[in-house]
Order: sequence, then structure tokens, then C-alpha cells
Amino acid sequence: MRFIVNLLGGLILALALTGCATAPRPQVPFIPGATVETLAATVAISVKSPEGSTGGTGYLIYRRPDRFHLVMLTPFGTTALEFFASDDRVTLLLPAKGTAYVGSFADLPAKGGLQGWRMMQWVVEGDPLLRPGTTGTVERTDPAGRRIVATYGADGFLERKSSEEGEVLYRDYRSVDGVPFPTVIEFGDRAGTRVRITFDEPEVNRPVEEAALTPNLEGVTLLPLSSLKGA
Repeated sequence: MRFIVNLLGGLILALALTGCATAPRPQVPFIPGATVETLAATVAISVKSPEGSTGGTGYLIYRRPDRFHLVMLTPFGTTALEFFASDDRVTLLLPAKGTAYVGSFADLPAKGGLQGWRMMQWVVEGDPLLRPGTTGTVERTDPAGRRIVATYGADGFLERKSSEEGEVLYRDYRSVDGVPFPTVIEFGDRAGTRVRITFDEPEVNRPVEEAALTPNLEGVTLLPLSSLKGA
């Protein structure tokens, strides 16, 4: 269970950052104003936190603004866990145990950075991926009153975003059907959690079925998410 807590802590902090990117070396022209509305991709993830380091591979399905389904695989290619998020609702499914933990983000343990979901909203909204002619820092205040600093490179692509809670770095832009997309995202929070996510073969802005974002809980034992706090 410690593996689950540590891994998910870093993942939650970073998964909704897919609308941003950095350090572009585009091979295909970018469409001005294009944004990431949906995403499906295989992922490799490494997480470092005060509790230790972990990592793994899997795949992610995402739909803006806050729906996602993350599957993490065992070294043998079977499903280790599935993580679903929708607004404030969280479901952690462990297929091998026939068990799911259900609750809100406030029910997640503080260890491993799991409470970092609250940072995601300021990362997703606001700053565009590409602002032609803009370089350096741009400051603004989000609806929650937090000061946000966005840094753009010489080519106008977003490279870094920070607030009082942490920062995100966007690396290795590529054009996916004209949409700017980072193949690498690195994230750190003030609690000492560091995350690196590498995306492979991303599919952007293609239809995502509702069933792909909804957990199948038939025949599964449901437990409160808050019970993970003692794991």
C-alpha cells in the first residue's frame, strides 16, 4: 500500500498538466490557439518524495477540465491499479484484490503529496501554451487569489509555471495534429515531491467515451478512501 500512496501522490500533482508544454522543436506547424481537450497516451512515471522513490508504466485517458483515468501496470503487464478522478470524486481500484477506495480528494493521505490535487486547477486553467511574441515572465492572479507566474521562452512557448505551492516545467514540445504537447512534464511541490512523466504516442483531441472515464465497480468491495490514511 505504501507503493500506491507514494506513486499516486506524485501522479495526482501532475496528471492534469497536459494542457501545457515547453522547449519546442516542432516538426509540424502548430495551430494558433490550439489546446488539449482530450488525451490518450502511454506513460512512464517516476516519483520522488520524502517517503522514497517509485515509478512505473501505464496509460492515461484525460478529458478537460478534470476527468482522467490512469492505469498503472505491473512489470508483467497486468493491471496493478486504476485511478479515476471526476471533479472532487476519487476512485482507486485494485483489481487483483477486488477492492476500490472511494471518496474525495480531501480524504487522501497527506503523505506522498496526495493532497496536491488542489494545485491542479491553477495549472489547467489560464495561461496559453503559445503566445507568439511573448518572452519572459507574465504574472496574474487566479480566481482563488493566488499569484501565478508563467515563463515563456524566446519562441513564445510556455516553459514554466509557478505559484506559492509549487512549480511545473514543460519540456520537449511536439506537434500532435497541430496541437502543442509536452512529451515530458516535471513537477515539484513545496512538500518535496518531484514527478517526471514521459508521454509516448499521445493521441490528442480525439473522442473519449464516457465509459473510459467511469470505473466499473460491479462485484467490487467498496471502502472509504480515508482508510488509506493508515496504510
